[in-house]
Order: sequence, then C-alpha cells, then structure tokens
Amino acid sequence: MRLIVYSVLVTVFTALFYSILIVILGPGPPEEPGVNLASAKRLGYKQLEDIPPRHVPREYDTDVRRLVFIGDVHGMFTELKDLLKKANYDEATDHIVFTGDLVTKGPDSLKVVDFARKHGASCVRGNQDDRVLLHYHHDQAHVTDSLSDSEADPAHKVSKSEAMIRIEKALARKMTKEQAEWLDSCPLILKADGVKGLGNIAVVHAGLVHGVPLRQQDPAALMTMRSIQPRSRVPSSGTDGTHWARLWNRREKNERVPRTVIYGHYAAKGLDIRPLSKGLDSNCVRGGKLTALIASTRTDEPEMVSVCCRKYYNK
Repeated sequence: MRLIVYSVLVTVFTALFYSILIVILGPGPPEEPGVNLASAKRLGYKQLEDIPPRHVPREYDTDVRRLVFIGDVHGMFTELKDLLKKANYDEATDHIVFTGDLVTKGPDSLKVVDFARKHGASCVRGNQDDRVLLHYHHDQAHVTDSLSDSEADPAHKVSKSEAMIRIEKALARKMTKEQAEWLDSCPLILKADGVKGLGNIAVVHAGLVHGVPLRQQDPAALMTMRSIQPRSRVPSSGTDGTHWARLWNRREKNERVPRTVIYGHYAAKGLDIRPLSKGLDSNCVRGGKLTALIASTRTDEPEMVSVCCRKYYNK
C-alpha cells in the first residue's frame, strides 16, 4: 500500500509541476531538453531489459565469460582503449556494459558510440546521453513535449551553462541516424540474476529508490538522482539529502534475495564500492580515472581495474 501511495503522489506532483511550468513558460521546447514521467512513455524510453543470458557468468559455468561494467566514459575514447587493454579485454569471452554517459564533455564521443556498436556492448541511458538525444530528436522531428533536467526533478533545480548546451547541440548535429538509434536503444535499467560474485544485479546510470519495483522507478531519477530527501523520500539530483546508495544498502540487505546496483553519475563521490552497490564514476573526464568492474567465471569475486585519465573538461 505504501508503494502505491508513493507512486500516486510522485505522479500527481510531477503532473502538477508540469502544468505550472506550462502556465509560466508557455508551450514549446525549452532550451534544456530532458525527460519526465509524463513524456518518457511518449518518447519511447525503454524502462527495463535483461543483459543477454549468454553473456552472464554464473557460478558453475565451465566456459570463460566476463561482464565488464564500465563507468562514465564521457567521450574519453583513448582512456577507454587503455582500460580495456589493461583489463585484457577479449571480444570472444567478454561483454561490455556501460553505466551511461558515454558522450559529451570529452573529445571523442562518437568514437565511443561507434566502438560500443561495433563490439555489441550493452548500455543504460545516462543523463548526458539523454540530453544529446533529445536535442537530436528535436532537430529531426521538432519534439515539443520534453522537459529539462531541472523540470524533470522538481526537488532540485539544475542550471546548465550556455557552453554546455552548445556542446550538446553541436554533438547532436554530428550524430548519424545509426549512432542515434543505437544510443536511443539503451534502456534505463539493465538487470541480470545469478551473476557470479554479485548475485542479482541492476545496472542504472544514477540510482534506484528502494522499495519501488524496477518497472515503476521514475525515469528522471534513474538518470539524475544522487540523494533522497529524508522526510519526503523524494529522489533528488542534489546532494543535500541522504545518499541513495546508503539507504539502498541499509534496506536491501534485509531482502530475501538482495539485488546489487551498479551505477555511475556521482563523480564527486568517486569510486563508491559497498556490499550492495558499486559506484563506478571515478571522474575520468576531469583527470581522475576510468574504472571497470569485472565479473568472471574465473574468479570468485569481481575485479576492479582502473586507468588514469587526461584532464579534459574544466566546467
């Protein structure tokens, strides 16, 4: 019953906020596109998909299989190649899973997309991927019913610099139809059960709200959340609440079959490895590291691999 009430309240609040924005701002596309609960379904977002079972390393597999989960790349293609070399990536046995934000800020976003397409990688949709795609679709089809990140997350108003918006729009104009279609195919959540060393997992860009079924998680929160407001339990992209991963670990450990969340997005935290959550955004684009978590049939516990990055983005 509590989940039902929560879902209804979030939906009503989002709809009310959207109505107020329409009155204030008027109709038409804003300068900062994004997604909200009302528009996600109309825009064709994929909420939840399974990692193909043939790629999942399981406890008693005799064949060599590895899942290589990679944190936010942000167009840092050279570092991506360095990371895979250090991890001894083998296309015959390994499957790459990106935790979102493959593009923007770094110098080679489309090279990263092309690499992922070529190697049949899996991915989840990050907030930066989302913004570029919505610029692309606006240019192609004049989408007018999307909201900005700040509009999608009423608990925390996000400001975007004009420079960042220009970067997003320029990248959107360079994308081919094939590149856009591949990036658009990334769901909001990927899941797999029985992964050796990890158990049941969910891969998402930003985070999950505990107690809400995966198919009912808020699309905007999945791409932008960092904390949860302690009283209202509303997810926020700000940091003034409780880190969602802290709440997840505290509550999920009591579940009969707990699920481990693998995510990116929270660069300020850096690597944040907890029993039931693995934060992999180690701030590569600002001169930190690019990190992979590798689950394998050859090891009992997942392996962490990182490489140092150039400092490319200063904003």
